Amino acid sequence: MAKILPNPKSNSSLMTRGQRRAWLALQEQKRRRARAVALNLPAIVLSSDAHGRLTWTMNFETNIGFVIYYSADGLTWDGDSVDGAENSERTADESGIAGYFRISPCDDGGYGIPPYSNAVCSDGL
Repeated sequence: MAKILPNPKSNSSLMTRGQRRAWLALQEQKRRRARAVALNLPAIVLSSDAHGRLTWTMNFETNIGFVIYYSADGLTWDGDSVDGAENSERTADESGIAGYFRISPCDDGGYGIPPYSNAVCSDGL
């Protein structure tokens, strides 16, 4: 019986191409998350039930209220807010208006100040 020796010039690797891509994607995700934690920028994450009922979370504290902005196309935002919300609420009901919404904290004059949230879409029902 002949002894089988491994081929030192084998092209086979420990991972398949798909496994390597998945591993690289995971490493990149870890690096992105680490950079985001290191920056620790204030952010607002807005979510919707797609019918205009909005809720949001933040990674910073504020004592001021919020302004809600509307856009028909999600790209051009009018300077005027359509509604407001108290600091303690963290929810708003904008049902009946089809389009896109985003929020931001407001100053003493009622004008939005950064950071702005992501935009969410509502079907107006």
